[in-house]
This record gives sequence, C-alpha cells and structure tokens, in this order.
Amino acid sequence: MTEFWTAENLEEMVSSRSKILGPQVWAAATPDPRQIISFAGGLPDIPSLPGEVLLRAARTVIDREQKEALEYGGTFGPTPLRDAIAKRSSRIEGIPLTRDNVIIASGSAHAIGMVCETLLDPGDVVMVESPNFPGSMRTIRSFGATQVAIPMDEQGMRCDILEAELQKLADQGRRAKFIYCIPTHQNPAGCTLQLDRREKLLELARRFNTFILEDDAYGELWFETPPPPSLFSLSNGDHGIKVSSFSKIIATGLRMGWVMGPPALVSRIAALRYDMGTSPFLGRIVAEMIRNGDLDRHIVNLRRTYLKKLERVEDALAKYTSDYATYVRPLGGFFLWLQLRPDLNSRDVQMAANERGVIVGQGPQFFADGRATNHIRLAFSYVAMEEIEEGLHRLGEAMAEVASRSTAK
Repeated sequence: MTEFWTAENLEEMVSSRSKILGPQVWAAATPDPRQIISFAGGLPDIPSLPGEVLLRAARTVIDREQKEALEYGGTFGPTPLRDAIAKRSSRIEGIPLTRDNVIIASGSAHAIGMVCETLLDPGDVVMVESPNFPGSMRTIRSFGATQVAIPMDEQGMRCDILEAELQKLADQGRRAKFIYCIPTHQNPAGCTLQLDRREKLLELARRFNTFILEDDAYGELWFETPPPPSLFSLSNGDHGIKVSSFSKIIATGLRMGWVMGPPALVSRIAALRYDMGTSPFLGRIVAEMIRNGDLDRHIVNLRRTYLKKLERVEDALAKYTSDYATYVRPLGGFFLWLQLRPDLNSRDVQMAANERGVIVGQGPQFFADGRATNHIRLAFSYVAMEEIEEGLHRLGEAMAEVASRSTAK
C-alpha cells in the first residue's frame, strides 16, 4: 500500500497559512531533567496560585447554577463573565462598558488570534514594537501580514519612528491595518509607556486612520504606582482594542482571556468562531471571583509578592552582575531587561548560564526584524524566592566567564 501522508503530499495538502509557519510546533520547551533555576518563563508565582479561592468559587457555581455552568455557553463566551468583566472594566477604565464590548477567549494569545483572523488579509501591514512577545508576532505573520518593526527606547515605542513609517505607507496610498503593542510592563523590556507617548500614539492612529491593538496581560501587576490610563480608555474604546488575560493574574491553566472593543467589531469576531465558545464552567468560576471581590484581593497580594521578588533580584544583581550589565527598573510585571556590556555576547552568556543550570531569555526571537540588541530577559515571577540569589550568582559567574574569554581574545 502506498503511503499517503508523505512529506511531499503533506506539503501539497496543508493550507497557505500552515506553509507560512512551517512544521515547527509553537509550544513550551521540553522539561529540563536537571535541577535548574529558571528565569525564562513569564509564569505566575507558584505559592500564590489561588487554589482554595478557585475551589470555593467552583463550589458556589455548582451549588447555585450547575445546569447553566455545564451546558454550552455560546460563541461570545459565558454571559456572567462578560457582565463581570464589563462592570469591573468600567471602573478600571473609567468609561461605560457592557457585555456587548466583551468576547471571551482561551487566553490572550487566542484573543489576539481572533482579532487577526477577523481583520488581517495577506499583504496587510502591521506596525509592531520591537522587541516584542514572539507568540504575537508569530500569529500576525501566520495570516500573511507584513510586520514593520518599530524600535523602542527605555520609555517604550518610538513614536517618531512610528510616525515616519506610517507616513511612508500613506505616501504609497496604503495604511497599517493596526499597531500592536504592550504598553504597560512590556514583555520582554519591562518598560511602561508614559501618558504623553500614549496620547501621541493615539493621535497617530487617528491621523493615519488605523487603531491600536493593546496587549494588556500585565497591566494590573504594578508595584507601587498605578500606570497611566490604558490606550483603550484614552481612546474611549474607539481607536484602541484591548486584549487581556486571567493567565497572569490568576493562573495560566485556566486558559481564559478576553477582547474588549466596540460592539460591532466584537460581533464580527464572534461571527467567525466555529466552536461554542470558552468553558461556561470556568468562566462562571472566574465571574464569581470577580463578583465576591476575591480577584481584586488576590491581585493586591500579587503586587506585594512580585515587588518582593524584584527587590531580591535587584539585591543579587548588585552583588553579582553590576560589572557586566545594567537595567532600568520596571514599574510592574514579570520581566527585567538586562543590557549587557558591549564585549559580552548575549548568546554566549545564555549558554554559559545554561551550563550552570540557570535558564534566561535571549535572542532575536524577541525582535520583529531579527535585529537583536545585546540584552538578557529575566522573568523573576516564577523562580522560587529562595532560589533567586543563587540563580543570579551563577548568572554572574557566567558573565565573568564570557568576559574572561573576550579579554583573552
């Protein structure tokens, strides 16, 4: 019998979108069998996972609304969760919102995918800040869009360069379909776009007839000072569409996020869905956490936890890496972006740290155009508090080793 699914036949059969991405699977790396200290993943603090809170909410949902919780929920997502998000977001954003502004997704990555599926055609242009989250850039690329990398400085996206690139397109009779950014506690750079730049960004979106896709996975995890209003809020929900997630503020395993935007767009996103939406059971559990105040209390505790972790990271960096790297202190989120000395190659440092059982983020995968700067990303959220100093001690040793090799040359 002739085999049908040969490599050649498979390549002929798969869609053009599949061909753009190729065979490599986007997934978590295979677990390292060694005893490692990982600063690699943007994951929540393990001791802070609210298992008891979720269990209590789940019991309430089963006791009160079992029938509705265990049936299909519809393409927009569970109505109680949409209502709870809209009510809470009206308070946070300072603008009136209803369930019609909200559609539930399986995490923010899925939410971004739904927006792209609704709006992008092959050949469209998307402006993306660079460095950026690789998963989002991969999603945008998969729809055949061209990404224009907009460099960042210590304060976030360079609006002067964005303006020049938007003008180039306008001169060709074209426009960007949207501008993608993570303006608050950015991944990987950790920076937060300040109010004047947010206003400039929106002014550019209006002038060049486009909108901003605002990825806000970390926005509520500020340490001491709340960030400026979201782009969604500043635009009165018009030129800004906001994607958010419960992955970072509750747990990644929930796979629960949402898109917030104008009702007309939310309806078009829903019209393209071919499933029956996200889990009504999990959605109602999260809605109960919002209604009874547990989510807000949990977030307050997370802010304290991540500030303590950052302070421990800073103490260890001062001891072990100050001769080799500098950084700008993040105002919130999970990440610290280490700028290495010019004579230290980030790839060499990453490999030397790996040999010592310490995993850090590095490389051109964070950059839309592959033009990587000489940085290391430290995700301090996941690593155990008691392992932070030892991990950064080893990282300092790795930097010293690479520096000695550089001097020897």
